[in-house]
Amino acid sequence: MVDSGGRPWSDPAGWKGWAPDPKSAVRISDKVLLDVDAAVGSLVIEPGGSLMFAPDRSITLASTGNVEVRGILALAPDGAAVHTLRFPSVDERRFQGGGMTVVDTDTGLWVTGSGYLRLDGAAKTAWVRAADTLKAGDTAIALAAEPAGWQVGDELAVTPTGTPDKEDFSAQYDLRTVTAVDGTTVTLDRPLAYAHPRVAAGGGLTLGAEVLNLTRSVRVEGTPDGRAHVHLTGSRRSDVRHAALRWMGPRKPGRETWAGAPVTEAVLGRYGLHFHMLAGSSRGTVVEGVVVRDTGSHAFVPHASHGITFRSCISHDTWEDAYWWDGPIDTRTPQGPSDDIAYESCVASRTRLEPNPRAYRLTGFSLGAGKGGVARDCVAVGVQGATGASGYEWPETSEGVWTFERCLAHNNLQNGIFVWLNAEHHHTVTQFAAYHNGGWGIEHGAYLNDFDYTASVLYGNAAGGVAVHALGRDKGTVFDGLLIDAAGQSDYAVATAKHQLAGEPVTIGRCRLTGYRKAGIAFRATRDGQPDDVLVLDCEFGGEEVWLDPQAGEPKRILLRRPGQKEATTIAHASGSAAPAPVDLPAGPRKPVTPALTFTSAAAGTSRLG
Repeated sequence: MVDSGGRPWSDPAGWKGWAPDPKSAVRISDKVLLDVDAAVGSLVIEPGGSLMFAPDRSITLASTGNVEVRGILALAPDGAAVHTLRFPSVDERRFQGGGMTVVDTDTGLWVTGSGYLRLDGAAKTAWVRAADTLKAGDTAIALAAEPAGWQVGDELAVTPTGTPDKEDFSAQYDLRTVTAVDGTTVTLDRPLAYAHPRVAAGGGLTLGAEVLNLTRSVRVEGTPDGRAHVHLTGSRRSDVRHAALRWMGPRKPGRETWAGAPVTEAVLGRYGLHFHMLAGSSRGTVVEGVVVRDTGSHAFVPHASHGITFRSCISHDTWEDAYWWDGPIDTRTPQGPSDDIAYESCVASRTRLEPNPRAYRLTGFSLGAGKGGVARDCVAVGVQGATGASGYEWPETSEGVWTFERCLAHNNLQNGIFVWLNAEHHHTVTQFAAYHNGGWGIEHGAYLNDFDYTASVLYGNAAGGVAVHALGRDKGTVFDGLLIDAAGQSDYAVATAKHQLAGEPVTIGRCRLTGYRKAGIAFRATRDGQPDDVLVLDCEFGGEEVWLDPQAGEPKRILLRRPGQKEATTIAHASGSAAPAPVDLPAGPRKPVTPALTFTSAAAGTSRLG
């Protein structure tokens, strides 16, 4: 705990007769209690010094320049008090960017040396799903779980859930303010502008819109015209809980133009919440209930910093990949790893980059290099972007092995999952759901890799359920026990694309494919790539089973074994169907499997420091 017994900021005697003013470069080497609103030109808290905001008061500290923490900074309000650290005069044009060193022009909150940062606001449920369909014009929301800690005045974001054949399906958010909370019912300050239907995706999964609470009692802010950042290089573990970081992530004019107009680019190293090159000293860090919103660059960045858990965090309206760490400098250089990173019950909401056509492979969660990664019970919604954009990405040259389970992607402009990886390891994706995305539920590449996709539901995605670019590396990629319901949105449930390299077969087994307009599986690999090598085993179809693109070359092998049969037949252009399969297959007959998914109704619970 932080000692709150320091001298009052408001006492002139403590400043040797003068009080800091908005132009003062303040240095604190003793214990100080901030008991009044204050403004400074800059602030350094020296080793051995501390600044604690008075817990029982709503306090704002405004700094024109940097706040550097070499000692202790604590914002931990009691009751209804609100603590705010604000940077009101940031000039983003002056930012230089960089690594470990504090830069005078790069205004923000820096934690360096043995500095300790405590941001510890009132605990509240980060997000809750709606219990029912929400209609345009509704002024109250029935929630599927009690929203602990929600207060009158809190700002909410209601996520889009509509079908992808509707205009702006990925951007139909409602931002509203709470006027009353009664059990699981929340009253809003004005009617909803959009409908947010509850979606029955199948596999026992029926989901309402996520209602995100964006308000916290600890706030670190820039301004809409001057974005700051939070940069942590201190060797002491920080505590960051139930804080709202707003208007972070500065941008600068770039060299690129679009439609004749200049576009901006992110400033290197200046992000929402950036743990920078901490290696093992960050182990045990828990970031809980934190919101990063209205931010010009990445929201949560554990760069080369190991053992950090992000629990019930929200990124909303963020430019660039929301959950990310620094990527490789080129496609031949592997990404530096961050080990044992956990995303638990986190949300990436409305991730974007403008103009949107520049947002190639934009993602909510970049599942990068390292060992021991976990993504569990997370949601990616409203991710914008161009080709290859997605809710979750396994990025090129950035292979990490992740435990990935019970995650959801919906109403993203492109894909639910995007894999573009030549993998050395075996990967498992289980209990995943993707609905109402504008691209594929899963777009799987690049050339050769081994993935197991199991017990997952893909519903109503505009391009289809699965696109298969890659062939297997060693054991081959397997899609086992998936429910793929196109819900009338796409011609095919599954489709093959260009295979760059020859490899081991892809297996689609024990799946249920339905709701498509033309065929369950379309084989359409291009003539200039390697031929299809796909085993379709024991799957149930809701119509025509397969379609072979007449413009594609002859497949290497397409084997089809229907449920209840022991033998497989070969599908080819010349014969349509042929003799029993000349390869070893799993013993038949086997029955298709319908996954049984259970997702949580609300974010994982969080708590304040003891």
